[in-house]
Amino acid sequence: MRILHTGDLHFGASLGGFSLLAEQEELAGTLLSLVERERIGAVLLTGDLLARTAAPAEAVSLYDRFLTALCGKCPVYLLAGGDDSAARLASLSGLLRGAGLYVQGSLRERPQPVRQADVEFWMLPHVRTTQVRALYPEADIRGNSGAMRVLMDDIRARRDPSAVTVVAAHCLVEGTVLCESDMPEGGARVSPSVFKGMDYVALGQLHRAQQPAENIRYAGAPYPYSFSECAKTVTVFDTESRGITALPVRTSRTLRAVRGRFADILAQQPSEDYLKIELTDRNAGLETRNTLRARFPHLVTLLGQRGETAEASRLPVDLLARFCEEIGGTPAEQAHTDLFLTLLREAREGGAGA
Repeated sequence: MRILHTGDLHFGASLGGFSLLAEQEELAGTLLSLVERERIGAVLLTGDLLARTAAPAEAVSLYDRFLTALCGKCPVYLLAGGDDSAARLASLSGLLRGAGLYVQGSLRERPQPVRQADVEFWMLPHVRTTQVRALYPEADIRGNSGAMRVLMDDIRARRDPSAVTVVAAHCLVEGTVLCESDMPEGGARVSPSVFKGMDYVALGQLHRAQQPAENIRYAGAPYPYSFSECAKTVTVFDTESRGITALPVRTSRTLRAVRGRFADILAQQPSEDYLKIELTDRNAGLETRNTLRARFPHLVTLLGQRGETAEASRLPVDLLARFCEEIGGTPAEQAHTDLFLTLLREAREGGAGA
């Protein structure tokens, strides 16, 4: 069986004030085409399907249409992540199983496998240590890693040794690298050794595809949600060969970072991509931003020559100088600087001399 593993879709997310719903609609269609083209027998969605627990109606509608179409092609195994409403995703779970959608919301009982052909699927959603302690009162559980170890020990004790064991989990594992859009959901990292003996561990929570240990993989988000993310993929696990393959996922609009001189960047072809532009020869002023945005309407971030975090850039005189240069187009005159400092001093002293 070929299993497609992805997650962290974050339907309803935005970037710099731009809604990403159009890109996510396109992404959903791309994933459906991949399932057909790659002859996928099951899909693992490892959490964070929605951007937040109270997702907008348009995002919920996309989630509904995507899952309905996906279940028409093969069984789907879905975990609740920290950004999902576990209760919402798991509602009518018994009925959904009849349609081929296996949802694990919050962990209310000890893990139970779902058998498909020669594969056992075990699903561990985003869990809290207190939940695991309630399920295993006899165990001495300390922290996230201890809680996950107890769950995995239970799975190892009850798994069918003749089956291919696939574990889907939403957690943060040691030895991984975070990117700008990752927001850890609290708690210590889990040791990869917790998952020893499993044929494949499909992880969700981190947006960068990576493999912290053999047979343990984050598929990563199939769409970039920050400029620190590289080319996006989904993962396919073949239960016969035990091979793990990353398949590229492309959309018509993506994120790009551009660095260079203002004139050189302005001379580039217009682009609809979401851009982060770093100028090497001028400041990132309002007029400059407006000029660039006229050519690149999805400009998200603009950085200038002067480091925005430099201490000098926070001084009032420097701020005035930058304002005059970027908005007025001329350097600040000494008379303007003197008047500015006088007014600033009076304001700080409670308006003396007004």
